[in-house]
Amino acid sequence: MFWTIGLVAALTATAIAAPKGEPETNPFVSSGGGPQFRCQLGQRLGTEADSLRLVAAVSVPYDNLVFLRTDSGFAASYELVTAVFQEGTGLFAERISREDVSTAVYTETNSRVKNAVHVDIFLVPPGEYRVKVTLTADRRTKRKAKWEGQITLEAADPLLRVSDIYWVSEDVGLTELGIPRIVESFPADENEAAARVQIYSAGRDQIRLAWTVLNGEDHAVREEVSRITPTPAIQTHEFTLEMEGLAPQQYVLRIEAEGNGRREVRTRQFSIRIPGIPASIINLDLAIRQLKYIATSEENRRLRDAPATEKERLFKEFWNQRDPEGGTAKMEEYYYRVEQANRKFSTHRAGWEMDRGRIFILYGEPTDIERHPFDAGSRPYEIWFYAYLSRRFVFVDYTGFGDYTLVSPEWGY
Repeated sequence: MFWTIGLVAALTATAIAAPKGEPETNPFVSSGGGPQFRCQLGQRLGTEADSLRLVAAVSVPYDNLVFLRTDSGFAASYELVTAVFQEGTGLFAERISREDVSTAVYTETNSRVKNAVHVDIFLVPPGEYRVKVTLTADRRTKRKAKWEGQITLEAADPLLRVSDIYWVSEDVGLTELGIPRIVESFPADENEAAARVQIYSAGRDQIRLAWTVLNGEDHAVREEVSRITPTPAIQTHEFTLEMEGLAPQQYVLRIEAEGNGRREVRTRQFSIRIPGIPASIINLDLAIRQLKYIATSEENRRLRDAPATEKERLFKEFWNQRDPEGGTAKMEEYYYRVEQANRKFSTHRAGWEMDRGRIFILYGEPTDIERHPFDAGSRPYEIWFYAYLSRRFVFVDYTGFGDYTLVSPEWGY
């Protein structure tokens, strides 16, 4: 929920140049005007010799759903259309699912931590696949969010078959249903997280399993080796990732399975983030640069010039001054808008650095947008209206590449 006026009134915007960088995108996050969701593709093992199991797992934050009051609390619903396309043959399968979500607690309807989850499993032959997922959650507006990803499923080798790595849900019920934990980062103060793979071998020799956690410099920071004896059934093996001592940064979890003359390697990227700040913040230096629209010149200087050992403390201090009750709502909202700006407005530069991204971060979603992409004798332009501020902004695309420039902020219309 937006706190538009409070953001601008309580925080002073200051224009400070930031280094230009590549657009920051998340391959697991949907696009489009509908409610944002996350999707991950994976492979699981099955008993069928010539078929594989393609898994499409979806996670939707409660805050992105439309909840209505009911006799027992609050309820929301959404529709998912999952389409699987096989390279060279077109549409392979399509599934439509309608899901209901309920909670008795109003605050949970605004939660970005609590998620509705859904998994579709398709039995497919080996090959290259493209998966499209479309989510509709608002029956009134029918706005849709879309996600698209690709996955290659290789022919199964009976001497050694290994599934993808997947994180184990903290909800035992979801784990029993085969629904993975759709997560790309963990807070540094989380004690541990569990990852699993499925293994099958028709051979006689033992299989050597080597789990490794690699940091950003490709150095091993966690290692675990075990041996398993093949059985006629598919086996599930779990690795417990101990978080203590892992610095906030990007990591790769790797498993190598070897035996019966075969070797298979699977990897999954993840990150450790600073506790007490939003999951979207992995790079603290970048998060500090992104404060340039609301921090004063002095605050910017202190944060950017601080030694590494002091930056986390000063960053939290900056936000504690704006959330005096000790919460993180304003920080979460600000970086949620940064994430949305990157998703909506990135071109050759990250969306948060663009003019439309800046206005979106400061004022939130416009009340209305007039788009003029093809008017005769005119460059493409957009007019954003904020009715509750009696303000509008005009953006013009001078380059033809979607780099809209703010040309006319106006009060009153």
